[in-house]
Amino acid sequence: MAENSEVDLFGLPVVRRGEGRGRPSHQWTLENSNRVLLAFARGLSLEQAAIVIGVSLPTLRKHYFSEVKQQAEAKLRMEMTQLVRLNKTAAEGNVAAEKELGRRLEKAAIADTADRVANRGRNGAPAHPRLGKKEEAQEAAQAVTGRFAPRSAPPGLLN
Repeated sequence: MAENSEVDLFGLPVVRRGEGRGRPSHQWTLENSNRVLLAFARGLSLEQAAIVIGVSLPTLRKHYFSEVKQQAEAKLRMEMTQLVRLNKTAAEGNVAAEKELGRRLEKAAIADTADRVANRGRNGAPAHPRLGKKEEAQEAAQAVTGRFAPRSAPPGLLN
């Protein structure tokens, strides 16, 4: 694919039909790898990432398996990469980068505080699950006391 100099509207290489049978095998490229990681950083699904680079889902999993493994943390990694670049530029004396870095850190702190306040008082464990009619009746029957209480289990055989 590297020998093709033609690209389509979206910058993907145009594959001409060559001699031989069937479609040529897909080749991994750094550009496609970066597109897949950016798609994951944006929050796209596997199917959407496959569409972005013009391959099927099995082909995406076969050739870009290391990128697929990074899907869950791609957004966080991208955000940290941007912050590191902003910090480096700010350290070199760029005032605009310093202001943008401050804004992003403040925005992240506000989001963290909002999450903490929204989840305040929750232990993480859900409340008692709602019981169905049969389960409620069973519990009510076990709670009966007095003359109509359920009998205790008979003692085991002695011999």
